[in-house]
Amino acid sequence: MIEPIQEENVFSTRDLALAATLMTLKFRLEGTDMQYEGSKREPIGYFKFADTATLKEARQKYLQSMLQIEPQLFVSNMRALKAEVQNWSKNPHQKTF
Repeated sequence: MIEPIQEENVFSTRDLALAATLMTLKFRLEGTDMQYEGSKREPIGYFKFADTATLKEARQKYLQSMLQIEPQLFVSNMRALKAEVQNWSKNPHQKTF
């Protein structure tokens, strides 16, 4: 059984490219929180990862443009994350706030 991560040990980002990069680097997506934002009330996904020392190092390398990743996997992960956010808003069974 997988233990849920504690909120204080969570890194959350709405940066789609960063989230896709972390997934491409094999960091496990722990979940996605959705929030409506803006005048058009469009859903924004906040992607959650376990906040570890390795993840912090990867984030620093990402910000410094020091990472090399497999491009096709990155694009695939980007599309999957984007689809998750878009499907959330279009699913008739989702609760809206």
